[in-house]
Amino acid sequence: MSVVGKIDAAAFSNTIGVTNGDATVSKNAGDTVVVGDVLEISSVAYIVKQVTSTTAIELHKVYAGGTATVAAASVVRRTPPKSVAEFVIKGGDSNSYDLVFVDTTEDGIASNKSRGISGPGWWLYRTYQTHNGTAKHKAECLVPMKVAAGTSGDDADDTLAADVLETITVGTQPANSTSSSGAGTFVAAFTVDQSGTKVYKWQRQTASATTRWVDISASLDTGITYADFTTATLAYSSLGGTTLNGYKYRCVLNTSKGATTKYTNGAATLTFGS
Repeated sequence: MSVVGKIDAAAFSNTIGVTNGDATVSKNAGDTVVVGDVLEISSVAYIVKQVTSTTAIELHKVYAGGTATVAAASVVRRTPPKSVAEFVIKGGDSNSYDLVFVDTTEDGIASNKSRGISGPGWWLYRTYQTHNGTAKHKAECLVPMKVAAGTSGDDADDTLAADVLETITVGTQPANSTSSSGAGTFVAAFTVDQSGTKVYKWQRQTASATTRWVDISASLDTGITYADFTTATLAYSSLGGTTLNGYKYRCVLNTSKGATTKYTNGAATLTFGS
């Protein structure tokens, strides 16, 4: 039995049957799996623990979704290194990891290399945010192998292993906001060149801070309420005084096609007054 394969994503040709609270999956004999394969069922990863027959398998844990017949397109077979797959999917430690396969097309994309994914094959990858609010990447090559996308298939992981080089161009930077009513907005604008879906995340920095940025939530700060902090326009309300004067705001910009992350300049400042 091979401990690693070259299938990034191969959708089943037939439906499967799953039962809530049961690890047994019924399948068509025409769809092949082996022990240790990863099955993504409706985007949730399971490990094949046992192949009991040509039409039945056992997962490593009970199925958590509702009892159903799952469409073939929603059942995806992957063949990452088996021991690492078990570590990642079963939760080997407190960090969150992704198993990423890079085909020969994805290998040439600069934005993938900016995430530390520097060659083709299987990678163990995770991203995390530093104390200063900046995204960092850790990528470890598990098995180098050159496989074309037509052979490996392509898992739905374009934010990690992009298929095309998408570039973010920042437009008008967020402007200062002065409010006497206690309500206002900050606006970020950017364009992309490969039609990816734009992704926004707003952060703020206190007046006394010089490096640390914090992700915004509705009630992050006393004396102000935030809204729409994952859209192009950050809104605030209920600002009742000058306590937050000098707070700065920036937007983290991403796309669904894995563009290299960009940040607005962080110069937009909040002031209460007229």
